[in-house]
Amino acid sequence: MKQQILGKLIGNTGDPHNLTMILSSSFSGRRGEFVRIRHQEKQEEPETDVLGRITNINRSNILYNSQMGQSITDLELLPGAKITGEKVIAKLELIGFKNPKTGQIEIPRRALDPGAKVETVDYQFLSTFYEFNEQNSLHIGNLVGYDSGDNVVPAYLDINRLVTEHLAVLAMTGSGKSYTVGRIIERIVALNNGTVVVFDPHGEYGRALSGGKLQFNQDLDSIEDFRDRRKIPEIQERLKHLSEKEAGLTIYTPQHPSFREKYAGKNQELALQFDRFELDDISEILPGLTEPQQRVLDVAIRYWRIKEKTEPRDINRLRYYLGDGLDELREWSELSSAEATALNNRSAAVASMKLSRVLNEAQSFYSAALARPTDIYEIVGRPNDKRGRLVVVDLQGLSDTAKQVITALISSEILRAAASKTDRIRPCFLVYEEGHNFAPAGQAAVSHRIIKKIAGEGRKFGVGFAVVSQRPSKLDPDVTSQCNTLIVMRLKNPDDQRFITKTSDMVSQADLNELPSLSTGEALICGRSIPAPLLVKIGTKALIHGGQSPEVLDLWGRFNG
Repeated sequence: MKQQILGKLIGNTGDPHNLTMILSSSFSGRRGEFVRIRHQEKQEEPETDVLGRITNINRSNILYNSQMGQSITDLELLPGAKITGEKVIAKLELIGFKNPKTGQIEIPRRALDPGAKVETVDYQFLSTFYEFNEQNSLHIGNLVGYDSGDNVVPAYLDINRLVTEHLAVLAMTGSGKSYTVGRIIERIVALNNGTVVVFDPHGEYGRALSGGKLQFNQDLDSIEDFRDRRKIPEIQERLKHLSEKEAGLTIYTPQHPSFREKYAGKNQELALQFDRFELDDISEILPGLTEPQQRVLDVAIRYWRIKEKTEPRDINRLRYYLGDGLDELREWSELSSAEATALNNRSAAVASMKLSRVLNEAQSFYSAALARPTDIYEIVGRPNDKRGRLVVVDLQGLSDTAKQVITALISSEILRAAASKTDRIRPCFLVYEEGHNFAPAGQAAVSHRIIKKIAGEGRKFGVGFAVVSQRPSKLDPDVTSQCNTLIVMRLKNPDDQRFITKTSDMVSQADLNELPSLSTGEALICGRSIPAPLLVKIGTKALIHGGQSPEVLDLWGRFNG
């Protein structure tokens, strides 16, 4: 494809994030379009192509100057006369050039030549520029503007960096963030045999096993991308095969009949071991405890662990010690005077009531009535088990505290098993939907501490995570700052935009300006799992899962009375 000259660089060419070019016509370039400029970085080196992107376009005409005011309406041109005095100026941001020795994309350190020609970019150039290794990469979608027809340029993410160095997916409601996460996780599981655990507060991902059957996308004829047309049937067959081998998609739920009905009995009921919580976490599980109430709980849990020596411990025995068995606690010889005092006032009753409320809301803890407790090694698998797993923990309908308690305990168990010196689990990827509820900024949450710990330590043990949120400004910045891949979709709230720039140096001002106008399914992706910041149209999913708004007019119907 012959390259066309769009215009030339003008003005100061020293700032790679703020270059100016004059376009040869108003049709020469569009906002978001890729361009290339010839550049010589060192005197002894040959010229190379530097890739850039048009971030803004200004078009003005001296004949229609705003200073002319009312006289504009009186302006008439002869038929066929050519409008003169038009000026079309564009702003560019450089993505960089590919270093021939290292293959890395680098930003020029030498200023580009004023007057340098700015040329078009074809899909072949972009495909070569963003070359990938398909064996360790994940096809997330195609570049915006190169996402249909014959000139499709695929965008790939490095799976190792995506999974172990953490991911943040940020967007306002309805932008496609859950859809994007869905495409990522089903490919990690089906094509790369990975383990993914999704904490699903609204039961969105569970739709993929609605009625106890895998729910596949059947509308394959409408897929334009030939890569997806080839891969999606392969993913679907792979997920079916994994399901037959007792892997693939598995749903874990609280012990409630409504979940058994939702999944036709194909769900696994949680039977978590409450005694796996650290004592320091108890105050977070039950916020607002007074000091005497905290002492009562600490005593009861310590006594429960000593008295019930054999694991798993029945949660109902802990309830007993806080109720009818309180006299047994009072006679324990290891009580301090402060603990004895606390046990002899109403603090014990209040603490018991608060704990019982959380346990009843969660309905997810082990008791003697259940066959066996939930085994974290069955959920995640061991290193020699090569079966991919997509594990969804359906938390729909639970209180915020109950959701946090379950999420915190499972996450803690996963990190503990991953760090084991003798019996480790296989590497896994955790997904925290509605992440601002699990790791909020400036607020207490039971799950907050363990998510921060995974953010700081998980990588060395093979545990990564994705935090998904429509309100980035409500997320803990210590968590998001550890996310080395950022996927940002349509985002209009100024507080959320400021939060992104404050916690990440991966997003430029030009990128931020682009966010409010992104269409559904379009995303800005940047970070260590992708060569350079890219605008991507997310591809199609194999499974039906993620959020979906109801068609209210169909549900309302028509009143004929």
